[in-house]
Amino acid sequence: MIKKGIKGLLVAGVLISGSAAAELNYTYAEGGLGILSTDGSQTLAGFDLRGSYAIDEHIFAFGGLRMLSDDVDYTHWHLGGGYRHALDASTDVWGGLSLEYQKVEFNSWSANDTAPAIRGGIRHQLDEQIEVGASARLVTGDFDYLGLTGHGRYRLQDNLSLTGEVDIQDGDFGLFAGATLFF
Repeated sequence: MIKKGIKGLLVAGVLISGSAAAELNYTYAEGGLGILSTDGSQTLAGFDLRGSYAIDEHIFAFGGLRMLSDDVDYTHWHLGGGYRHALDASTDVWGGLSLEYQKVEFNSWSANDTAPAIRGGIRHQLDEQIEVGASARLVTGDFDYLGLTGHGRYRLQDNLSLTGEVDIQDGDFGLFAGATLFF
């Protein structure tokens, strides 16, 4: 049901005229603290780095790396490309494909997986200072999961925002708090 809703949102976005370019910037670096609570037994914490680069008005590359630890160590990186479509001057829908790597380590045991994923979402500039958005990602492979996020950015300067995010990854609750530097 969630897949149908996301697919419908993306299709609707493509069908609506996107002649007005949104004021949303797709060239940025983002970093901060990531926290992921897994089944209530572990609360993994560590750094979370992300970035995006606008290749042209519609196409962008994106990627990220996070390394979280508790008794278990979790490493995750992704690299991909996406397409954005402006719904109006302050709202975009976007979709993309990525390659995802995940590694879990516990004592002397470890396992990893590399697999393709599909991502998509919506970004909206509420006013000059506040951006909100939501996204979904479906990661395939041995460590497959569905992730849903909601984020907010508060602009401190023209190129600097405080960023917060709630992330639900197959029922596990996560948070991100950091800063975004736009170029």
